[in-house]
Amino acid sequence: MDKQVFMQQAKNQFLQIFQKSKASQPVTVEKHRTEGFLYAGELLGLTDKNELQQLMEQAHLEVFGYPLQDRSAGYQQQRKAALSQGQFQYFDEPAISRRS
Repeated sequence: MDKQVFMQQAKNQFLQIFQKSKASQPVTVEKHRTEGFLYAGELLGLTDKNELQQLMEQAHLEVFGYPLQDRSAGYQQQRKAALSQGQFQYFDEPAISRRS
């Protein structure tokens, strides 16, 4: 397998995970399969963690329309606002359901 084919397959796997996540479908199996695939690519010298991080961020932007780092920042802002305003009902809903 050459690098270009590997990177395209990795991107397809990221896209699949993010699309399922956006549709609130379970992604456990896909995540583990992708982790193994990416680790194998690193071991074979086809890629490195920085390239994979950039690829994941690009796929996230394509699916969700905003950068990956905005996701955690937005969650933290919502959480802090709920705490500071005493809106504890925000925490009644499980965290997995609060994901956007």
